[in-house]
Amino acid sequence: EKFGQHQPLNRQAERYAREGVPLSLSTLADQVGGVASVLAPLYQRIEAHVLAAERLHGDDTTVPVLAKGKTDIARLWTYVR
Repeated sequence: EKFGQHQPLNRQAERYAREGVPLSLSTLADQVGGVASVLAPLYQRIEAHVLAAERLHGDDTTVPVLAKGKTDIARLWTYVR
């Protein structure tokens, strides 16, 4: 849900607790970190493949991000070959 539904881990922990499943924020963060480390070799291969291209195409997409009392703008850069 963190990535598919853009739901922060603290909100996920709160929702799970309401449903009777006590999961701490640190447990959820550890899971995200564990998956990231498992996927790191795949990321590195994709990165090498993209950067080996003769030419890259980039896209700069702005994304609204909720911050305390306001909405900030984040940037998502995507590169393809």
